[in-house]
Amino acid sequence: MTLKLTVLWLLFVTTSCATAADYFVAVDGRDSNSGTSIAEPWRTVGRAAQLMQPGDTCWIREGVYRETIKLTRSGQKYKPLTFSRYKEERVIIDGSDPVIGPWVKDETGIWKTNFTSTSPIETVFCGGRMMTEARWPNCSWEENWNAEHKWALTGNDSQLGLIESPELASSNLDLSGGLLYLKLSKGNNCFTRPITGHHAGSKSLQYDKTGIEGRAWNEDSMPERIKKFGFEQNRFFVVAKGALDAAGEWWLDTERSELLFIPPGNGGDPNQLDVTVKSRVAGFEAEDVSDIVIEGIEFRGCNLRLDECRRSVVRNCHFLYPSTPRIFPDGKTALEMQKNLRVTGEDNVLERLLIEWAVDGALEVEGSGNVIENCVVHDSNLHGRHPGPAIGVRGRAERRREAAKNPNVIRRCTVYNVGGVGIYAQGNGPAIAEYNHVFNAGLYCVDISSLYVPVGKEMTGTVVHHNWLHDISGIGFRVDIQGRGITVHHNLAWNVTVGCKLQGFQLAAYNNTVLTHDANGGFIVVFEPDASPEELAGWRVRNNVAHAFLDRLSLRNDSRKSKREFVIPLATVEGAVDHNVIVQAEIQPQLFVDPTGHDFRPEPAGPLAGKGVAVDGLVTANQSSAPSIGALEPNSIPWQAGADWMNDKRPVPKTPAEATVLAKQLRPASIPLIKHDRRYEDQ
Repeated sequence: MTLKLTVLWLLFVTTSCATAADYFVAVDGRDSNSGTSIAEPWRTVGRAAQLMQPGDTCWIREGVYRETIKLTRSGQKYKPLTFSRYKEERVIIDGSDPVIGPWVKDETGIWKTNFTSTSPIETVFCGGRMMTEARWPNCSWEENWNAEHKWALTGNDSQLGLIESPELASSNLDLSGGLLYLKLSKGNNCFTRPITGHHAGSKSLQYDKTGIEGRAWNEDSMPERIKKFGFEQNRFFVVAKGALDAAGEWWLDTERSELLFIPPGNGGDPNQLDVTVKSRVAGFEAEDVSDIVIEGIEFRGCNLRLDECRRSVVRNCHFLYPSTPRIFPDGKTALEMQKNLRVTGEDNVLERLLIEWAVDGALEVEGSGNVIENCVVHDSNLHGRHPGPAIGVRGRAERRREAAKNPNVIRRCTVYNVGGVGIYAQGNGPAIAEYNHVFNAGLYCVDISSLYVPVGKEMTGTVVHHNWLHDISGIGFRVDIQGRGITVHHNLAWNVTVGCKLQGFQLAAYNNTVLTHDANGGFIVVFEPDASPEELAGWRVRNNVAHAFLDRLSLRNDSRKSKREFVIPLATVEGAVDHNVIVQAEIQPQLFVDPTGHDFRPEPAGPLAGKGVAVDGLVTANQSSAPSIGALEPNSIPWQAGADWMNDKRPVPKTPAEATVLAKQLRPASIPLIKHDRRYEDQ
């Protein structure tokens, strides 16, 4: 072997067998240190990110880090770059920076400090807790689900651009120069507009209505919706300097370059408090990198954004206030401005994450083969905006215009206390939603689903199965339009306004238990009006149990409207639409073990147990006998949905009965779940 080849061979062996390095970061470190020992740590995680090689680990010591770590290097398969807390130490990446002060108290009890910002700030924190921008009616974030505190209602003579409210007059506040949050007409969204006119003692408030009518505010601003629902009894609130009157409120006076603040609780001197202002969107940012592991880190007032990444893992992390958007001018702009916790790319894994108190959507995942597993997401979409689901997934290939190569999977996640949709699956390519537990969803929307496929024409192969969906102001599960090749099976929905709605060319529904409060909201099927006879023949609705099975016309240009009623009973078709059982009050005790106690297992000697028909590809709990009708089998332990852990050390519900109790405990009494509202009449 020549000398040159020997040197190259030795270099290859040395490089291949090199031991992965450990680096250390600490709040009392220095970036001029070596970073290679616990005695000489770096100060910033960003310093480690600049130097790490495949297989290296950055151990982060306890403390608060105020930085955005930009990841520009990749690991390798089985040799990732790992960022982890050291042992069990508490590591916080904070998206806010301290307000330097000094604070001075004026004669009204409001504290002020000089503060210069080139743009409006999103939020202020005190002691790590998000404070409330000065608002009327008064309502802290912790009171968000108290509807009587959160919202005022528009009164008589309100119109587009004008709110009339006697309560507004009685407040005697001057809300000029503020920002209006309004749920117009149907109330399925919340948007913002500048206030153009108001004075103390006036019941009339003018706001900028430019460009609203049409589709700017999505369906809520369509002329036909405005005509139908009008401008009265619309929910709204206002943020304004003149509303600064409650503990925990703040306001940025840009004209005077002053930050105004009333400390929370019993007051106190903000010079002695940890008052911070949000400064950064993300704790970690990456684009087009692979094989990254982020583990055991808390994110406060920020999130992470991994774009077009591959084989990255985010595990055992906690996100508190991950997104805090302040303005929603219109549907298009609001989507463009979204800065939610977001991961896009292929084969990424997010597991055992706690995501809480996201003002809008909590988690977005886009791409192919991504997995969201064993996560808990709660208290999100705080204003009730349809486009802000707790968990949203979108399928697509790396080239964006092509279908996802592999399904995105949402598995064993627990989602609760959501203003709108719980889990939202869309895009080009299949998705799998399995063993999830969604409850207390739709709290501030009137037309949502806890598990929602909005357009299913490009989602062939999607499967929704073994989910608990309950205590929902809206629909349990739904394929909205143009569904094709989508299967829903063994889902258990109860305490919902509408059980399910399946609309499309060719869908399959097997062994679902759907229990609503009245027959009008049962199991709804909508056959697309332009579906071919061959497509219609491919529908399968079998082994389901519900209060009613209904065949409803489409809301969109259905030519059949002149030929038949809008809703008729779903016809039985042997071998396709059959073995479905309608729950009637007089026979309900014969169907389930204990329906009032939420034990929905079939009564062993009743008309559900063993009375179903076998379905190719579906395995039942008892393979030695025929399947039962519905989602559960008799004389067996009910399958369990949701994460295997709960936040705040709450016990994990193991049965629908325990899940129902938990939902009631976590939902304020002021939120009525089953709303008899005219805005539901189209469902």
